[in-house]
Amino acid sequence: RRHSSPLPLGGATVADGSVDAGPPAAMGGHTGSTTLGPPLLSVGPCRSLREAGELHGRAAAGRIRAFLEAEEMVRTRSFFADLGPDGLPSAASAAFAELRADNAVAFPEYALEIEGIAEGAGVPVLDIWMVNLLCEVQALKGLPIGKRAEHCSDVILMGEADDLWHGHNEDYTDDPLWHDLVYFVKYEASSDANFTPVMGFCYPGMIPGFAMTWGGNGLMLTQNSLFPPAVNRRGLGCTFVARCALEAETMEGALLQLMRPGQALGMSVNLIELPTDGKSPRACNVEVHGVAGTAALQWLGDPLGSTLMHFNVYSNLAVGNANNPRNSAARQARASTLLMAAPSRNGGAADVLSVLADSRTNTAFPIFGPTTMASWLLDARAGVVSVWARSRPGQAPPLHRWEVDGFFGGGRWSRSAAPLGRDVLRTVSEASLSSRPPLALQRGVHRADLRLRQEVGRGVAKALQSRRDCAAAMAEVNAMRKELLQQIKLGTLGEEAAVQAFRLKLGRLLQVWPLDQGRGGAGGSTGDEESVKEHDVDLMLRKELGLLLRAKTSAADNELLQSSVLVELRRDVVRRVRVGEVPPEGARAAFRVAVAQLRGRGPEDEESEGEPTTCRSFLDV
Repeated sequence: RRHSSPLPLGGATVADGSVDAGPPAAMGGHTGSTTLGPPLLSVGPCRSLREAGELHGRAAAGRIRAFLEAEEMVRTRSFFADLGPDGLPSAASAAFAELRADNAVAFPEYALEIEGIAEGAGVPVLDIWMVNLLCEVQALKGLPIGKRAEHCSDVILMGEADDLWHGHNEDYTDDPLWHDLVYFVKYEASSDANFTPVMGFCYPGMIPGFAMTWGGNGLMLTQNSLFPPAVNRRGLGCTFVARCALEAETMEGALLQLMRPGQALGMSVNLIELPTDGKSPRACNVEVHGVAGTAALQWLGDPLGSTLMHFNVYSNLAVGNANNPRNSAARQARASTLLMAAPSRNGGAADVLSVLADSRTNTAFPIFGPTTMASWLLDARAGVVSVWARSRPGQAPPLHRWEVDGFFGGGRWSRSAAPLGRDVLRTVSEASLSSRPPLALQRGVHRADLRLRQEVGRGVAKALQSRRDCAAAMAEVNAMRKELLQQIKLGTLGEEAAVQAFRLKLGRLLQVWPLDQGRGGAGGSTGDEESVKEHDVDLMLRKELGLLLRAKTSAADNELLQSSVLVELRRDVVRRVRVGEVPPEGARAAFRVAVAQLRGRGPEDEESEGEPTTCRSFLDV
């Protein structure tokens, strides 16, 4: 809670005014700033991530060594032992080696950072790789099928103008050892550095990017652990993907990084863009499923009081959850109740803090509990981050309070000042890179693809209501997205037209009537007006037919109004609409007239008052 000048520590400082000498006395160190909660370790200025990693490891050496001796880490290390019982490399060891190789190739700078951390802390480099691939290696150990594996909670609230509040509880374990060892680290970059300045909450030995993290470019993120029913043996780690996203120049560039294919496990990331240059802040959530190679994007709405919440289950992707979803559902219901009238007179910050401090869910894993290691509140308009630890957020002074503006030196988080040492828009691997810069049309395609993926997230949820096969529904909806994206690339369809065409095609897939035809938008037309009318008529007549079959009341009706006969009548009317014999608006009347004639009545016997061409029968009762 002190904010005096930091003291030097071999190139690293502790920003709360005390030297960080490692863990408390019970773990071989002494009690220092750790009694208050996670300190901020500041390293640099540095020219490279290798140098920053070495200073990071040196500053947190005691914490890292104690963390690697924790029971859970010892079990994880032994599972990935080099040799199996037959003296050959075990399958787990081979999988771990493949994960390391994939991420070292995709993120060479982070591999050097890991080497630096290991050297500075004086521990084996494989142990630091294990910490940075902790989510993936623990998933390989075994998914928590049906268990209540719960971790973090996120709530984002929209206010007026540039008001936006983001709250995050970092939950992992109630083991006090872990609470004593975690910390924040800040990498300061020199003027000739080849990396973006970054700070974040770290489990000992982990590079910034997994938990609460922000970069010197005005982008911030948090993660929610997810437990999909399957995991890839190979692929990219969520910590590395998230860290790489923070080096993008724009929020759109960060989103492309987060949704890159080839991930081993997948993730849920809450991404915030701070207000700058007259622009309002933006926030969104990205879900990624590694095995399926799919992603979903959900934006925070603009209206006052809009909320965006995420916990530890897939909410937008049609993916099963290996963990028990009851706890996340209970936390979300409780948070929704608390934010029902937000922002209140007390202000949006107080509303979000009331959620982060709440323990009144009807499950064993509330929003705030013994597993909560730290609580984070961002006030986007003020540009202030507050952190609580070992106390309920909002009910005690914060442990840390940081102003984002100038935190890394310089002015208002200018993206032009952020050094970029790599192409942050590269995709899966070096083999997929192109030496040519992206064309303007490709950038437009990227934006359109993001919108279509958002529509996919909504559409799959609807498709699953009428389909049992999750994989088939996902494949069908994604096929529509890819088809429309190809038309955008060819220039035959505009972005707005593509979004509208996707909604129309989804409506046909789900047999929804009436379709919202809307407008094709600038840049192209769907060209489906006639088929839309025909489809509307067909759906309308299907509903009429269903009502007719359910409303049969006599033996004569049962004999005359057989389903096969009525289906033929429906098809005949649709054909007449198609060839222009009957206008779409007269299709219902034509169908009812045909039904009346089938029953041996004249159309005049079925007419309603004031509607001379529409039958009045049990269909209208």
